[in-house]
Order: sequence, then C-alpha cells, then structure tokens
Amino acid sequence: MNKVKIIKKMGTSQLMIKSLKGQQLSEHEVYSINNNEVRGLLHLDVVQKNNSFKLFYNVTGFVSFREFLRTPLTKDTFAKTLQSILDCLLALKKAYFHQQNLLMDFNRVMVNPATQSIYFVYVPIQGFESGDSLRDFLLNIIQFCTFAPGDDTSYIKEYITILNNGINFSEFELEEYIKKLMGQKTENPKEIECPVCHTILSKGTSYCSHCGSKVTGNTGRTGNGIYDPLKQNEGQERVENPIREKSKTRKDNTQGLSDGTTVLGADPGGTTVLGSEELETPNYPYLIRCKNDEKIMVNKPTFRIGKEKKYCDYFVVNNNAVSRSHADIITKGKRYYIIDLNSTNKTYVDGRAIAIEKEIEIFNETKLRLANEDFVFYIDDVKGGE
Repeated sequence: MNKVKIIKKMGTSQLMIKSLKGQQLSEHEVYSINNNEVRGLLHLDVVQKNNSFKLFYNVTGFVSFREFLRTPLTKDTFAKTLQSILDCLLALKKAYFHQQNLLMDFNRVMVNPATQSIYFVYVPIQGFESGDSLRDFLLNIIQFCTFAPGDDTSYIKEYITILNNGINFSEFELEEYIKKLMGQKTENPKEIECPVCHTILSKGTSYCSHCGSKVTGNTGRTGNGIYDPLKQNEGQERVENPIREKSKTRKDNTQGLSDGTTVLGADPGGTTVLGSEELETPNYPYLIRCKNDEKIMVNKPTFRIGKEKKYCDYFVVNNNAVSRSHADIITKGKRYYIIDLNSTNKTYVDGRAIAIEKEIEIFNETKLRLANEDFVFYIDDVKGGE
C-alpha cells in the first residue's frame, strides 16, 4: 500500500504519496491534471529520486471533506456538493482516466471553502487501485454530514434509493436527481439512457438496441445470453454495501502470489507511457469466451477484464491464473486496442505475448489470451446472429 500523509511546513500543507518498488508514473495523466484538462483534480508536483518518486499535492487553504460535512448542510448545499462530485466523475470518463485511481477517503478528498467545490487526489501511477468504492463513498456522505435544523430532509430517501440500485448505479439518474434538488426543470425526457453502455434511446424503449440490456426495471443478463456487467454472476453472493479492504498496489511480479494468482511464467519488462489522442465516436465490439462460448459486450471506452469483480467490468471466475486487473480493451472511434496491466501471467495477441502498459491494436477475429484464458475479439456480429 502506498504511503500517504499530510506534511505541514511554514504555513503550507501538502499531501504526499510515495511510490512503491516497480511502480511506473503515468506522465500523460500528470500533464493532463496540471493543465486543467480534467475538472476537479488537485494539481501535483513529481519529485523523482533514483528509481522512485513522490507525488506532492498542495492542499493549503483547503479543508477535508470530513471537516466540511461537520457544518450543517442545506438542501441547496447538498445538491451543489453532489454536482461537484458528479462533474469530476464525468470529466474522468471523458478523459479516459480510471476511477479506481481516485482517493475517496473523506480525509483525503478536499474542499475549497470559498467555492464549496470538491477536489480529488488522483494517483497517476500505472495499474494503481485505491480499492475505494464510489457507491460507498456517496452513501457515507449521509452518515458523515449533518443537516440544517428544521429543514425537510425527505429528499434524502430518493438519493439512497438511487444508490441502492447496485454498485453500478445510474449516473444519469443521479444527475436528474441533482437537477430536481436545484430546482431545474426535469421534464419527462423524450430520450433515455441505457444504464449499461449509456447509449441514448427513445423513451419507452425496453431493451437497448446497442448492447441488448434491459433499460426499464431490473438490469442484468437478458434472454439472448449477452453478459451484463451490472449483474452479479449466478450462484455468487450479492453484496449490497461491501466493506472493501484497501487494495494492495502491484509491487513486483511475485506479488501475484499473495492474491492467489498462479504463476505460469516470468513477466516481460519495459513500460510505454500511453499518450492521449483525439477520439472518435465509439462503436463498441464484443468478445467470445472460448471456454463456454459466452458473449461479452465491450460496452465502455475502457473495458477492464480480470478476476476481481470489484474493479473489473468483466471478471473471470474460477481461474486464479488471471490477475485481479489483467487487461483493458480500449475503444477509440472505430479502432480498438488491448493493454496488459502488468499482469502476472501475461496477455497474448494472436499467440504473442505483449509488453505491459502498451496499446496493441486488435482487429476483427483477433485471438486474445489472458494467462491461460482464451477469447476471440469481434467488431461485427459475424458469428451467425448470436
């Protein structure tokens, strides 16, 4: 676990994060943060020494989110707080940043007391996983905050209901809820959003024309056998409000042994920092898992595969050779890439092991292997209308 602490010196306050052995800095993310390309993230300085580095975030003048919530909130302040958080989440998604790189500890999230805007610490370390749950973070706001005496707080029930829809609650519903709190018009929309792939659909649509997921009522596996990452696998216990351990950041290739990964061979070396590109409108593909012919919709710009359901969009069950967060499939318009996330047992493209943290372009019917788990990648539905 990376060391995080607040350093106070000569009237200034800095939050410091120290890297672990073998961790790599994502330089393009540092650049994007410090050039205000992603809203709601604290700027940082990087101090490198030998093979390690430290990240310094200037938090002078800020207060912690926990301290901010000690002041009684009005309905309006509550709405503005949620809006500030949502703005950051949407900016992350637009920039293809990873949500699990945010520190969501209430003592590490910062608030500008003058504007009441929320600022997060984003850790630009490749493969970093904070282990924090966004849903738990949003639910815990209710536990930590106090409300102005005499205020009608009945609106909190709807907020809790939205979050209790599951770990992948609808950001669209949350956005509409915030608008309603702030007195903005929320007329019945002519369009609705798919809760899985976020495709905009006509009102009254029951199933998404893009990914096949059910739009109204319960989400989950539909009758056509399409995998829906919002639904827990059959036979697995559903955890409504999981208490998550802080995840251990990758230190070296042997660390996979401690999380139950079976080592098949040595990892390749070398890391290439990913650059940012102009992205086109995405056209999402799908995978076929060879073991059981399961169809997996790759319905997000960055789609993560691994064995840990907390962090992945598709989690591979009953295979300890696959790493917790093994690989990402990236959609950029009509081009597609796979990235190995420093996995223990490698990622293979058409039989060849790929370097870690490097975008490798993949095409229709490309054969992928994660450790010893085989998939075939498809851009068009060429398997006979499954």
